[in-house]
Amino acid sequence: MAVVDSAFDINSIPNNHLVIDTLNIHTNTRDVSGGNEWHGNAVASTITSGALGSARLDLIKIEQDGVNRSSAINYAIGEAALRGARVINASFSQRLQASDPRLSFNGVTTQQSFAQVVNANEGKGAVYVISAGNEGLAINTAGRPLYDSQPALYDMTLIAVGTTKDGNIHPSSSFPGDDQRLQDRAIATDYEYRQIGAQGTSFSAARISEYAAGILARWPHMNAQQASQRLLETASKESMLFGKSDCGSNATTNCGTYYLGQGIANIDAALAPEGKLVVAQSEQVASGGELAERSDILLSSAFGNSFIEAGALDNVTAFDSLGRDYQIDLGARAQPRTRRATQLRGQMEQLSTYSAASLQTESVSMGPYRFTSSVNGAGDLLSSRFDGAIGNAYLSAFNFSGAQASPMSAYAESGIMPMISFQGGSALTQSLESVNGVKAHYGLGDSVSLIATHWTGNELDAGIDSDYRANRSDVGFEWQLSPALSMTTQVGRLEESNGLLGASGSGALGLGDHNEMTFAGVAVQAALGNGFSTFAEFEQGRGNAQGSGLLTHIRDVHTQKAALGLQWQNENERAAFSLHQPLRIESGIATLDVPVGRTLDGSVIREDREASLSPSGRQVDIEFGYSFSPQPNKQWQFNLLHTLEPDHIAGAPSDTAAMISYSALL
Repeated sequence: MAVVDSAFDINSIPNNHLVIDTLNIHTNTRDVSGGNEWHGNAVASTITSGALGSARLDLIKIEQDGVNRSSAINYAIGEAALRGARVINASFSQRLQASDPRLSFNGVTTQQSFAQVVNANEGKGAVYVISAGNEGLAINTAGRPLYDSQPALYDMTLIAVGTTKDGNIHPSSSFPGDDQRLQDRAIATDYEYRQIGAQGTSFSAARISEYAAGILARWPHMNAQQASQRLLETASKESMLFGKSDCGSNATTNCGTYYLGQGIANIDAALAPEGKLVVAQSEQVASGGELAERSDILLSSAFGNSFIEAGALDNVTAFDSLGRDYQIDLGARAQPRTRRATQLRGQMEQLSTYSAASLQTESVSMGPYRFTSSVNGAGDLLSSRFDGAIGNAYLSAFNFSGAQASPMSAYAESGIMPMISFQGGSALTQSLESVNGVKAHYGLGDSVSLIATHWTGNELDAGIDSDYRANRSDVGFEWQLSPALSMTTQVGRLEESNGLLGASGSGALGLGDHNEMTFAGVAVQAALGNGFSTFAEFEQGRGNAQGSGLLTHIRDVHTQKAALGLQWQNENERAAFSLHQPLRIESGIATLDVPVGRTLDGSVIREDREASLSPSGRQVDIEFGYSFSPQPNKQWQFNLLHTLEPDHIAGAPSDTAAMISYSALL
């Protein structure tokens, strides 16, 4: 910023390290002392003592023999622009009267000097801040308004008006009056520089100059017209003057506009984003991108806290409608799909007799056909399964809510008593509103069957525009190793659109429209005799995925899940013990292409980042269950669940849940 003033004593200016250059236009030296140093010091001090601290000052002395001549001021303004000033402060009155075109200084005409301001900084110009004056009257342009002779300069000019503490026009401050063109470029702020008890629009102008410098220091791509207009557009109209419209020569002009122009300067509003912030998706700011407020990613429990804590979405640059860059934390837009406490409560409610979410299962058999359904306390169908045998083939059609355990899972097929840890569905299906599928067994002999399963589902309304869909196909063999022991081996492929392993994203955090994972697993069921039975399953998966926003690629993803259950039962009692590790990403790397800034020409500066998807811990559910039926129509059930490292977070406090339920058919 250039401060064009009478003279300066640099040693008397607070924070004078901000003074980076000086010029005496009369001697062409750096000595700016002598003459009316008080005024120059007070104006410069107003700026260097400001809260923003953005301005670096070039002090230009124009006084000679105790006089500040218009020709010298005009020349100094042009020199300031040539020296690279983005803001020029000229705390002098009567600057709104056009100078005589014959005026010149050092061989440079007024027209040339003003043209230098307009064309400075590679055509961006310089914000020209001037004082309204201290006459306490409407500004008098003497019939020679600056806007007529210098319209381009006028479009980057700010006229500083002085106010009192309560936001009223200061009695000694001049003001725009009836002149609409002056109203358009006038902006008000404090009339007094309270640190030294100085008063005048000279100090109002200095404060406005500091604000303009604050904008341009943050966003140097803006030109002088844009920066000055930003201050005008965001000026506050809370002064009581704006509530009256009986001012001016005809007593019909809004009093706020008449006295304060566009309002009282509000630097916080000027620095705040204009419009909605956008995360750039290309190499140019002007090409736009995705709205930051609509960029979300909901993570399934398989991710644990890995992606959130990796910090790869911290300090992302977003742009407002003016192309100004802001640092935002998109990490806050990455959230678990379901909080641990919410999920555990839902799992327990499904086993609670008196909960609206409690499961009630019924089965109907008709020869080779069997239909099984589960409803909640409100009568909503949660899952169903239809089985039928045709020759060597055994077919099943099934449907279940994604937040329920699949009726085709190893847990459901084992016949083990209801356990808390197996309620709530898997990470792959929890985000799906409804899952529909079919399964076929085809006997190839006495001890082996070919099996094939396919299911598909669509996302629940999660509040984000992701349109997540998933389907999975599995093929394998079921081996009847003995009358009491069977084993199933299978491989499968999961296809997901706009998601990965149950996670879904939108906007700048979208996931690719076609991602694939392959799985291989084994499950065992055995009747051990004396009322004991067991089941076990283990599955691994691997794959890669594409992103559609900041997430460009997810590679080398490996997953794992495991479960084990043991049950004893007789006519009236059942006791069970289970271990369960929910689906977990064992390894995986997410690559991100993150905007971190911009260049003056509008190119987006981007940064490659990586984030590990492997959670820090491993959740293990350890559960004991016991049920007792003293009579055929009555049952007591007890479950005790202890969870290590919930949500796969290392060091997370263990959870313990216990519940007792009693049911009776009347």
